[in-house]
Amino acid sequence: MTLTIRKATPDDAPILVRVVDMASEGVVPTLWAEMAPPNMDGIGVGRAMVAAKDGEFSYRNGFIAEHDGMKLGGLIGYVLPTTPQPVGPDIPEVFVGVEELAQLTPGYWYINFMAAVPEGRRQGVGAALLNEAEEQAREGSCPGLALIVAATNETAISIYRRAGYTERARRPFDLSDYGEDPTEAVLMVKELD
Repeated sequence: MTLTIRKATPDDAPILVRVVDMASEGVVPTLWAEMAPPNMDGIGVGRAMVAAKDGEFSYRNGFIAEHDGMKLGGLIGYVLPTTPQPVGPDIPEVFVGVEELAQLTPGYWYINFMAAVPEGRRQGVGAALLNEAEEQAREGSCPGLALIVAATNETAISIYRRAGYTERARRPFDLSDYGEDPTEAVLMVKELD
């Protein structure tokens, strides 16, 4: 299958929200729902955040994997600040450890969310998106790439290891308020030459 990877546009908000939902196993949309005004649900909040020009979730940080016009997956990623920033008070408690891990890789190209939709699995979507992330990191002269994955997501960890990522650190990641067992967040990095 021939895949095309392209920059996201505001029209890609639905697929990018789906990617965030899948990659976070529903946790982020649940948090969005808690932030939602009375006339909007969590998905609506997410779509508004993705369609915005600024912010970590912005479509400007997004890439879409397509085949014959069918959107099969995507990623949201960007260069982390070269000077680590303190974890802000607006970060939900569940993500404090994740944020602390991200601070360990200043200047790295950070894959915040990445997923292939079910119909795109086993089609090379993940590998193509990881290749795009690496290309972006090289273009940005980043020292490497970083991502954070739940320790319980053994399939993803295996994929990242095969792509050259190694574990750098862990932090507690308690998702019990979201129907998941407590686990650890794992920082994985790929150094670039």
